Order: sequence, then C-alpha cells, then structure tokens
Amino acid sequence: MSWPWNQLGLPGPAGLPEIRHAYAEKLKTTHPEEDPEGFQRLHSAYQLASRMARQHKRASRAPEPREDLPPPPESPQPRTEDFSFDELLEDAEEDPRPPHHEDEDFDFDRLLRDAQAPLPSPREEDFDFDRLFAEGEAERAEERRRRGQERHRGQQRQEEITFRQEEDHWRNTEAILHTIETLYNARASGEEWRKFFQNPLFQQNKGSMDLIFGLEDFVSTRQLTQEAKLALFLAYSFDKRVARPALRPLYQMLLPAWREKNGEKNHERFVAILGVILGVAAPFVLVPLLDLGLIPALFISLSLVWIIWVVRKAIKTGSLERRTRGRSTSQKRERWSVLLGSVCVVALIAAMYWIRSGPEFNIKKLLPTKDPREQVCRYIEKDFGVEVGSLYNRNPTEKNSNVFYLEPDITKVFLAGPNGDRDQKNGKPGYTTNFPEMMLLWQLKQFALEHHLAPVDSLDQGLEREETAGTFLITLPEEDGETVIDDLGVLLESLHQEKWYAALPSQCQIVMCSREMETGRIVLIRVHPATELYSAAQIRGLYEESFAHSVCAQIIRELELDWDFIREDGEHYVLTNEGMAQMKGNECVRLFGRREDGSVAMEYYVRLKERNIFCVPENFWETGNSEDQISFDRLLHWGDRGTFNLFYPWLRVN
Repeated sequence: MSWPWNQLGLPGPAGLPEIRHAYAEKLKTTHPEEDPEGFQRLHSAYQLASRMARQHKRASRAPEPREDLPPPPESPQPRTEDFSFDELLEDAEEDPRPPHHEDEDFDFDRLLRDAQAPLPSPREEDFDFDRLFAEGEAERAEERRRRGQERHRGQQRQEEITFRQEEDHWRNTEAILHTIETLYNARASGEEWRKFFQNPLFQQNKGSMDLIFGLEDFVSTRQLTQEAKLALFLAYSFDKRVARPALRPLYQMLLPAWREKNGEKNHERFVAILGVILGVAAPFVLVPLLDLGLIPALFISLSLVWIIWVVRKAIKTGSLERRTRGRSTSQKRERWSVLLGSVCVVALIAAMYWIRSGPEFNIKKLLPTKDPREQVCRYIEKDFGVEVGSLYNRNPTEKNSNVFYLEPDITKVFLAGPNGDRDQKNGKPGYTTNFPEMMLLWQLKQFALEHHLAPVDSLDQGLEREETAGTFLITLPEEDGETVIDDLGVLLESLHQEKWYAALPSQCQIVMCSREMETGRIVLIRVHPATELYSAAQIRGLYEESFAHSVCAQIIRELELDWDFIREDGEHYVLTNEGMAQMKGNECVRLFGRREDGSVAMEYYVRLKERNIFCVPENFWETGNSEDQISFDRLLHWGDRGTFNLFYPWLRVN
C-alpha cells in the first residue's frame, strides 16, 4: 500500500464513502489532544485521498449525451443485461396457467359444467380456449416488457437525480468555501462573518462532511480573526454541545477563541464592578465633593466613571477594527489611549464647569445683542456675579417693562433699566437698579422667617413686590431678643463679602424696633449698612438696658394708666425705668410713676407674656401690705391689639 491509503487503513484508491468511513474509524483512536502529530498525519492523508477521489469521480462521471426514449411498445428494445424477455416467454410456455390468484378467480372446468346446466334463458356460445390462453400469455409478456422498461427508465432518472444532487452539493460546498476565502481576503468584520454564517445556504450545507473537512483545512491554514472564529463556533452551536464526533476536530480548533471570549467577558464584568465601587467611594475620598451633598456627589462620581467606561469601549472597538483591517495594535497602547481619553474627558468637564461658573468666561456674553434688557442683564451679571433675566422677555406686558428676576427663582423680582453708556472707570454702570436693596430685603425676610419674627419691611405697604423704600424693619421681641441681635450681626458680616452689598446706597437702613402700637413703634437703633458697621455688643446692651421698659411705658401711656385714674382731675405721672422685679412669682418690668416733685405716686409691674399689669399705689409696702392683697381689677382694651389684665389692691392696710 502507498500513502495516503495506508494511513487510512485502505488497500488502495477508494471512493469518497469508503474514505470517510475509514477516516471516521481512525478518529476513534486518534485524538487531537492526545496525539496531535498522529492526528495531523491522519487529517492530511484524508484531505489528499478525498481530493484524489473527487478528481477521479468527476473524470469518470462526466454526463453523457442523453439518448431518445425508446419507441412505443410495438418494438421494445430491452436491455439484455437487466431483463431476458425470451426466458420469460419460455417460462410462460412451460406453465401456461395464469398466476395463482387468477386460478382462484377463474375455474374454467367449473364454468363449463355450469354452462351445461339448464338456465331460464340459455345462450350457447363457442369458446376457443387455446386461442384465449395464447392471447392472455402474450399480454402478460408484453406487460412484463413494459414494466421492465419503466423500471429501467426509473433507475436512469434516479441515477441522474443523484448525480445532479451530488453536483449541486459539491457546487454549494465550493461556493461556500470560495465566499469564506473572499471574506478572509477582504478582512471582513465580525458582523459580516456572523451574517454570512446565518445565511440559509450555509445552514443547509453545514452538516456536509466535505464542507466540514474544507473548513478544517481553511481554519488550520489561515490566521482568522477572533470574531470570525467565534462566528463559526456559534454557527455550529459548539457553545451548547458537539453533536457529531466528526465535528470534534473543528471544535478543538475553534475552542481557544471561545475561551478567550469568555475570559474577556469576565474581565469586563470585573472592570465594571470595580468602576462602580470606585464611583461610590470617590466622594468619601475627595471630600470637597461632599459639599455638594451626598446624592449629587455620588451622581457626579458615577457619571465620570460611566464616561470613562464609554471612552474605554470606544478605544477598544477602534483597536479591534484596526486588528481586523490588518493593522498592528497592543494592549499597552490601548491602556495609554484609555488613560489619555479619560484625562481629556475630566479636563473638558472641569473646563466646562469653570466657564459655566465664571461670569468672565460665559460664552453667551461674547455674543452681541441689540436687546437693551439683555444688555442690562449682562451688566448686572458681570457687576454682581449673579444670573438675572428680564421678566418682560418672558411675559411682554407694559407692567413688566423694567422688571427683572433673579435666576432661577422667578418670584424674586427687582427694577432695572438702561441709563446711558457704560463707563466703569468714571462710575457709569450703564443702568440703574434697586437690585442691592432687594437682595438685602430678601436676606432679611429669610432671617425673620427663620427666627419667627414679624415680616420685614412693613412700612412699604402699597409698593409693588419689585419696589422698596430702602428701610427695613426688624421687629424685636420684648424679651429674650439677644439671640436675634447676635444672629443678625453674623448675617450682615457674611453679606459684607458680597459684591451687591458693597453697592448698597447710603440711605438704605435697618431699623430694629418693637411691634407696631397705636402711636407707632419703639425704635431701638437704626443701622446704615452701607456706611457703618453693625455692633452686636452695643445693640445688645441697649436692648437689655431700656428696650423692654420703653415698650412697657408706651403701653401704659396708651392704656391711660400713667395718671391718677382714681380721681378724674388727677395729674399725669412721669414713668421711669426701675429695672426688673418679682411680682407674684414672675419677673416683671418695673416702672415708677413720679409726680412733678419726683415722689413716687404709682408703681407698675408689667408681665408682657401674660399681658398682666400690676398697679401698686404709694406707701403700699411701707404700711405693711402684701402681694396677696393685689387682685384682678378689670380688663383693659388696647385698641385692636388685644387686651391687658389690670391688677390693683382695693383693700389695704392704712
């Protein structure tokens, strides 16, 4: 025996079925993993033997010119090698009887006997049985010849169909292998490989041994891309199982690509989990991010991680395309590209935030505008560092012509308008506005709300919400107002750093006073923030020394208790501050009503929380009287501001 036949265990040249069977038998004892060299020799022998068998088959099975069909049955031309019609006739002469089933159907002796029996309407006829038997035998012989010819023609047609099928099968195999070669030479992408392997022609012929062996030859002799190998691996469903032993060599060739793909998936999953962990931990490492709040900080850090992930995927996809097109790339180059791309993205985000937060770099301001309101907005934003908008541009009515609002709170409105050309060197801003006063008003309103004080700027009744007179009233409580005074000092000190605070007009003032009474308010102090500093210690001293007493003295006057109310012609008293004193277990504000000569005519003890006023006449304590004799006298109405309880000792020791 000569090679390759001895390698396959064949005595000599053989057909494709014998070669495939011998190759399959040899594969049972020759495994690619256990004996790779032996498997390679066996596979090479199989390829050469298959090629020689196909060449011999095409040379010997060339299609012959088709002959005309034989003439009608009058002169049949049977093939002597298949049928011998003379022998069939000789057999018919030796046994002239019809087949067994015809003997059972027709008993001519019985029929003759029955014919001799009397019938209702007898009819005699003469039959030539020899002639009838001879004619029947000739018909059967003719039928045998016709069936033989049909069988012969059927065999010819079947052979032609089989030949055409084999030719089609071989042609499809050659077309598939040629297409694969074309895709390989064109360096097709992974998507193009997957699309081809899903083609119906490939799916219908993928089980062909010729195609399988051709694919083995192609994969073993070409440097296919990972995407092409994966597409072929999945086309045969190797990810599930190997359905046939003959597919195992091809499976072994494609398996490394599948393992590498799974390794990349695990690596990508690990990188994604690591990115999420770093995104969650970043706010706690970069502490300034937490100044934005936990949720915004997490959102920013995770967004950066996601952007870096997208950059990384884009770079890896580009590297994959370069490898597909035959260009060289490396993992080190990919890492540097990912690092550079991530740095560029972070730098771009930081630059955008810087431009957005810095009014000097606002791109919108670089564009020219003909709208005077838009120009005023730009001037104010540049001067005060805040974003504003024109209410007229949102709601174009005459009322809103000079009304602007603070971004993003449209409820905070102020007045502004163009005023000549802008010349900052000469103190010409190019507009007029009450924006600084309104900013101070909004801050003081928020302060009063947080400290549960009366609303600020109650003197501006009748003004629109975008207007102010520049006088802001802070209503102090009559007791325990020291905290309000200190907190207001802290607020004004923090506002002193704002640009708009420095632009406050000199006539702007903060008035710290009492609640409104019938004759007005008791003013503790007036502060002009544009020209003087706020002294919390000084104001607190004034408050503790005289504020509560001044308020109580004014209440006594408005209730007309500052004179001898027992006698109608009594004289009025001068109320003096006598500090604090105890009355019926409570600390009260004490005032004395003095006559013109300075003697004490009445002592007043005022408890503002309960709205109680205790009136003690002169010499009450000196004559041995006590607090128990001071009882409720009557209810005093203080206009529309409520009532006070008057206590007086009507029974006393003289």
